Amino acid sequence: MKKIARIFLKGLLVLAPVVVTIFIAYKSYQIIDGIFSGPLIEAGLYFPGLGLLVAVALIFSAGLLASYWLGGRVIGYFESLLLRLPLLGTIYGVIKDTASSFGSHKKGFGQLVRVRVPGGIEFLGFLTNDSDPVFLGKDQVAVYYMQSMQWAGNLVLVPRAWIEPVDVSTEEALKFIASAGMFKGKT
Repeated sequence: MKKIARIFLKGLLVLAPVVVTIFIAYKSYQIIDGIFSGPLIEAGLYFPGLGLLVAVALIFSAGLLASYWLGGRVIGYFESLLLRLPLLGTIYGVIKDTASSFGSHKKGFGQLVRVRVPGGIEFLGFLTNDSDPVFLGKDQVAVYYMQSMQWAGNLVLVPRAWIEPVDVSTEEALKFIASAGMFKGKT
């Protein structure tokens, strides 16, 4: 009976991320497409996928607007208002910080490091902070250990002497760690 439960749990762990991803993508498509379908069907201008096309155009327009000084100032103003709202501001701030950590101009997950701990054990993680006087002790750095096969992880403060930078791209590092070491890096 335990073997059957283990096999079932393993199947659930394999299928759950795929099913959740497909479900979120499908629901997002339905919502976006549904917003534009009603009035446009009546006008005879609707076709399936128009909502997705409009969403892509809106995202591109927002990026274009944010690329210019005045647009960036307007977006910054509305962002500061949103950040002041209780609960929503906190949620938005965490999502914004996480998303910006993947940008090329931010530090974020940019530096993969090998952490050597006593006993010969080594961990791979991302150096996320090396200079915060509030949270880090003298000669400490913050390293984020991502868990394999999922996007959870642990933030660990370790002595600076324990870390060694690894010269790979962030994309390769994420693939290697998320795949539990099954991804083969480029040589």
